[in-house]
Amino acid sequence: MKFSTLVSRAVEDSFLSLKDLVDKSKATQQYDSDKKISLLKHLVYTQLRMLRINVLGKWCQQVKKIFFLLVGILC
Repeated sequence: MKFSTLVSRAVEDSFLSLKDLVDKSKATQQYDSDKKISLLKHLVYTQLRMLRINVLGKWCQQVKKIFFLLVGILC
């Protein structure tokens, strides 16, 4: 799977889940504090997911450097 595909899917999923959260929030009679808690949970989940993708991207950049370093040492 391409990294750009992974990022696109994560962004699309986050947008759709936020849209669902807003729609459910409008449809149900929740307290304002409950709506804020739900939004905060969504934001924290999305932030963690994007952070994981960022770490994966950084790791992928380092793998190439480590590979060339190992090839240089072994040859």
